[in-house]
Amino acid sequence: MSDKSRLKSLQEQLQIKSAEAERISQTFKVEDGGAFVVSTEQAAAFRKVSAEAQEIKSLIDAEQGLVEVKQYLNEPEGPPLSALDYAQRQATEQKSLGDLFVESAAFQRASEGGFRDRPYVRADMEGKSIFSLSAGTVTHQTLGSAQNLGIAERAYRKWHVRDLFPKSSTKQAVLYGARETGWTNNAKQVKERYAADGTSPATGGPTDTWGRAPRSKLSLVPVMYPVAEIAHLLEAHKNILSDEPRLKTFINTRMVEGVKYQEDYDLLHSVGDGQSLTGIYNTPGVQQYTGLATDKHSVQIRRSITKALLAEYEPTGVVLSPTMWEQVEVEEDDNGAFRVALQIAVGAEKRVWRLNVVETTAMADSQFLVGAFGLGAQLHDRESVSVTVSSENADNFEKGLITFRADERVALEVPRPESFVIGTWTQPTG
Repeated sequence: MSDKSRLKSLQEQLQIKSAEAERISQTFKVEDGGAFVVSTEQAAAFRKVSAEAQEIKSLIDAEQGLVEVKQYLNEPEGPPLSALDYAQRQATEQKSLGDLFVESAAFQRASEGGFRDRPYVRADMEGKSIFSLSAGTVTHQTLGSAQNLGIAERAYRKWHVRDLFPKSSTKQAVLYGARETGWTNNAKQVKERYAADGTSPATGGPTDTWGRAPRSKLSLVPVMYPVAEIAHLLEAHKNILSDEPRLKTFINTRMVEGVKYQEDYDLLHSVGDGQSLTGIYNTPGVQQYTGLATDKHSVQIRRSITKALLAEYEPTGVVLSPTMWEQVEVEEDDNGAFRVALQIAVGAEKRVWRLNVVETTAMADSQFLVGAFGLGAQLHDRESVSVTVSSENADNFEKGLITFRADERVALEVPRPESFVIGTWTQPTG
């Protein structure tokens, strides 16, 4: 008998026993007070049927487990570990906002109607780009099997300043916090007892006093951090809605990146006015550093890192312009070898002095920024990047146009300005 036949037979037997138990229970006598009157024979019969039903149920569970085991054993073995090459690991399908927009239920409904219903479609995405593996079976270079986690952050894409921050979100319109403006650390070892003067060693006499911990000093000022909107509009012909690949590209490269570039600029340079973000450059208390002509560009970055460390903060990222990142990467030592770009081939990461690097045109060629992103400053998403499209705007109907609007709402909190160092490049003389 096959597995399915045995399982079906057991299920049928369980139904028979269940019906029999129900029939016996119907013979129980109910008195006026609601109590059951059950004879010895009825009780014995009911217990017997119940026990048999429980036994059949346990057999069904065991049979189902056996079926799963057989299915597992019959699965074909995966490819050998050596078969996993770089090309397979990099076979990815990007899940960008353009993909999410085209796959959204609103867009699909509008598409089915031939976009004749005054389309107003909106799609949202998380703050960081995502992607899903699509290379079939994925193995890991160790014993055992690997698990495909599906959607994950994409490792190879254009980085923005926001990617240096750990993810955080808020549901509020205004954030209220405190900014650290000074700290004096007086922590030290404290003995249990001292002499009467509070500093000399204890004498053991009745005048001894208990040790007292010293007071450190921390200066804080209250600060309000507004949630600001970054947005822009673009017009396109209505035919783009029917051209999905072109639509995805339009959304990703023009709508989303437009917001992302301005976000880079505002996180760095925005002048706060109560409604706008206050960028790191305009936050009081941020440290300054000017490079030395005797130091190469990478060394100037390292010395600015030291400046942050001396303030008791561990930097996590560097922001600089594409032009200056090129200068850092192509630096050579006295033997003609690259000093920083040790991995310029497959899989190289943008890192210098163990810190993640973001190169953006929002940074001037004359400066760079080093800081503790997440600890010294935090980006809060109120509304992630979204794109809305509508045909109802101005004279769109006459011209056959549609209007795209990309927007996001974010807040920038900078509670520890000293953790950031604004560096000014000095052209090396050597």
